[in-house]
Amino acid sequence: MGKLRKINVGDVFAIKIENTDYYYFGRILFDVKEQYKEKIENHNYLGWHGKSVLIETYKSISKIPEISEFKVIVDSTFIPKKTLLNENITIIKNIPVNPKKVSFPETFNSVQPLGKLLTVGELGVLTSFDTKYVDKTKIFPTLGNMYYLQLATLDYAGRRDLIEDQEDIIDNYFRDSDLRTFPEIREEIYKDIGEDPNMSYYELALKHGFDLARFY
Repeated sequence: MGKLRKINVGDVFAIKIENTDYYYFGRILFDVKEQYKEKIENHNYLGWHGKSVLIETYKSISKIPEISEFKVIVDSTFIPKKTLLNENITIIKNIPVNPKKVSFPETFNSVQPLGKLLTVGELGVLTSFDTKYVDKTKIFPTLGNMYYLQLATLDYAGRRDLIEDQEDIIDNYFRDSDLRTFPEIREEIYKDIGEDPNMSYYELALKHGFDLARFY
C-alpha cells in the first residue's frame, strides 16, 4: 500500500497495526497549516503546531479497513502531519467536521512578562498561577506520538491483546501533553480563570471573541 501525499479535514482513515491483521481508525478534525491563517498575537499554541493535524480515534478495531461505528475513544490530539502520512494509512471516506463539536488539548504556556497561560486551541487565557504550580504537571505544547496514540486507542478499546510490547501500557498516555487528563487540576484551572470546565471549546472560544466555524 503506497504512501499518501494528501489528507483532508474530515477524512476518516484506517491505519494497519504493525505485526497484526487489524486496523484502527481516526478522523482529521483540524489542519493547522491549511486552516489557521490568523496573524493575531494571542499567545496560543497553533503556530507551534503549524505542521500538525488534530485527530480523533475510534473504539472500532477491524480486520478490514471499513468502519460503521464512530464511538470516539481519543477525543482530540495533535499529530505531525508528515508522521501520520508515513503510516500504512487508507482513506475510507470524508465526514464533514462540525466545528461546534471540536475540542483541543489543554496545556500551560509561560509568556513573559504576562505570566502563565492556559492554552487551548486559539486561546491563551491568563491565569494567576506561578511557576511552582505549573511545574506540578509540566504540561506544555507537545508534538504528538503515533505510537502512543495507537497504544491509547487499543488500550481504551479493550484490545490490549494487540499491543506487542505489554510493558509499554501505562495509565495515562497523554500525561505530558493534555491537562484534560487531570480532572482535578483542570477544575482548579477553570475556577482560576472564571470559566465553566463543562463548557464546550466552541462556546469558550466564542466567549473570548473567536468563532471556530470561520475556519470550516
